[in-house]
Amino acid sequence: MRTDVFVYISGPITAKNGYLTEENVAAGLKMFLDLINSGVPAYAPQMTAAFPSAFNVSWETWILFDYAVIQRCTHMLMLPRWNESKGARLEREFAEEHNIRVCESLPELLDAINEA
Repeated sequence: MRTDVFVYISGPITAKNGYLTEENVAAGLKMFLDLINSGVPAYAPQMTAAFPSAFNVSWETWILFDYAVIQRCTHMLMLPRWNESKGARLEREFAEEHNIRVCESLPELLDAINEA
């Protein structure tokens, strides 16, 4: 497992545009596992929505938490349909403002990591 990188996986969570929360969580989990299996440590915020009734946390608190995690990351990977998510758009903007490399595909991310 690499120790020089940490990837934030950004994408939709909330059900919208014909996709269920469960589908969005599954997409985040799949990418998380793909990265772990590639030896790349990552964080998938989609997994916090796996049990939404277990949390009493406001959207505003979640986005602040996400920003705190993003600041500790070296890269951000955007999942498909990221631009349909207000949170993902804000996360990307935050990452870019903090000079965190943003990638839009797993191959692009792996190339960027190997360049470093």
